[in-house]
Amino acid sequence: MTVARLRRPTHFAGAALTALLLAIAPPSWAADFQLDDIRIDLGHLVITAPRIAIKGSTLEKGAFLALFSASATDPAAARAARLTAAEISAPELTLLQTIGDQKQRTIYRNVRLTDIREGRIGHGESASAAIATEGGPSGTVTGEMKRTAFDGFDLRLTTRMLTEKAAPGTEEPMRPLVETFEQDGYSLDMGKAGRMSLGKTTGRGFAGRVGPEPLLDVVAKIATASAEMEKKDASGDKAAQNEAAKPLALSMIALFDMFEYGSGEARDFAMTVQAPPTSGAKPETVEMKIGRMAFGEATPARSGFAMEGLRFSSGPAKGGIEFIGYSGFSFGPALRELKAMLSEPDKPLDEIDVRRLIPTLGTVRMTGLSVDAPPLPPSKEPIKVALGTFEVKAGEQLNGIPTSLALTIDRLVAPIVDTAGNPAAKDMIAMGIRSLDLSARLELGWEAAKNELAIRSISLGGAGLAQLEASGTLGNVSKDLFSSDLALAQVAALGATARNLQVKLQNFGLVEKLIENEARKSKRKVEEVRQQYAMIANLGLAAMLGPSDAAKVLTAAVSRFVARPGTLTVAASAKSATGLGLADVITMTEPTEVFDKIDLKADAQ
Repeated sequence: MTVARLRRPTHFAGAALTALLLAIAPPSWAADFQLDDIRIDLGHLVITAPRIAIKGSTLEKGAFLALFSASATDPAAARAARLTAAEISAPELTLLQTIGDQKQRTIYRNVRLTDIREGRIGHGESASAAIATEGGPSGTVTGEMKRTAFDGFDLRLTTRMLTEKAAPGTEEPMRPLVETFEQDGYSLDMGKAGRMSLGKTTGRGFAGRVGPEPLLDVVAKIATASAEMEKKDASGDKAAQNEAAKPLALSMIALFDMFEYGSGEARDFAMTVQAPPTSGAKPETVEMKIGRMAFGEATPARSGFAMEGLRFSSGPAKGGIEFIGYSGFSFGPALRELKAMLSEPDKPLDEIDVRRLIPTLGTVRMTGLSVDAPPLPPSKEPIKVALGTFEVKAGEQLNGIPTSLALTIDRLVAPIVDTAGNPAAKDMIAMGIRSLDLSARLELGWEAAKNELAIRSISLGGAGLAQLEASGTLGNVSKDLFSSDLALAQVAALGATARNLQVKLQNFGLVEKLIENEARKSKRKVEEVRQQYAMIANLGLAAMLGPSDAAKVLTAAVSRFVARPGTLTVAASAKSATGLGLADVITMTEPTEVFDKIDLKADAQ
């Protein structure tokens, strides 16, 4: 067997190989050393460690220590940018964070950071951690965290966000803070308040920017402003409440503007808390579990937020939701408007135009709701309520108001409970209707080019009972309907005209149940009651609607529907091309004159 002889690398190949080895190998001047009793004081955040081992540092021990010296004159971010090492490890690292009266101490164990270049940490990991919080509203809280790891953490940018502020009049761009993040779970013991735990959490694409105030100052201001708000609320002074609310709102907006959260998920959330008891009652334990929470591209819609597998219980009551989430929703535009309003001097909060603060709504969806509650006397059966689907889709917004809207409610199931003083419930139970299974849909859309509001669908129905469907068109609907000026919007609404309307009523057994119930109450035969209703429909409607051809068509169709309940359809359109407006209705001397202004078709099958 012949073996090919390796050729000597060319000049360029050798140079490339040499450059690669130099890039990945520790430099000849790299230093290895150990630091003892480290303390980094950032004001509201203090970092301490009994011992830190550094390998492959580009700085000697003295220069490395100078990065964390309290007497250093250069900015903390500039010092973080000089941090380069192959590895930094510590058996224990403590973070002490102070927010108002609350102190949170987190002790990370077996910390190891690798591939650190100019303040950017390639990979970091902690085997476990202990958490202790004191002085907060929940009292003493202790907990344990499992493994935590991350990749691509920008320490320099984080230090800038914590301690610096953007130059006046500038807005810095968002930059990556953490590429990926993993936390294998944690548990918290809140003493008498209860317990909380979370399974594995993952995230990616977390970004941030330096804001108008240092992040540590923002967090402290929020705590101070919240305490001030509580004092002002107790005083009942409205003007003082407004003044206290402004700095709190501005600080919250600043905090929101500093981050972009990328995408990720958290699994297996569980919480057990003691609910405050009502007077004379025993405290009840409230339990809640969530299978999965996701945001960003980790959601089914690849945006927004989603929660799956929610289960809850409190005493004898329990329930759950299979899925709840939103997509396309954004507070961004509303918060920018609010920031501009709050920055106006001497403007009371109650004078703010609320429409400008409506967020981008997008789509909200919930499926699989179920609730089991204790029975209401005199019933002995537990109350069960369920909902198959609830969804709201809001289209492009004008002055905060959606120009298109779709609402869906599918399979809302609720029992009929026979309680004192509720004759309607007694009648329904007598008709054999022990529960309602309701569905509804509403779909509207404004067409700017035509100045029309299309009522694409309105439907309401009950399984085994009946269903009503309608659609139509309103004309002369200008964009003034969406104006933030309420008076202008009202004028626009009054100027709308009805151009057409279609209605369909389907009977699935409700009419028969009503007739049978009346026959039972009046002790007559069902057929006698049916004939009586048909005669009332024929003669009564004829008397009320008048002798016009359109009235006769409608009367005949309704009479046939009552006599043989099936499907009733009615279609009406205005004879005028501009539609039927409020002014046309006001000038009528008799309501029946409306039939002279419309074309009507009606049928019953």
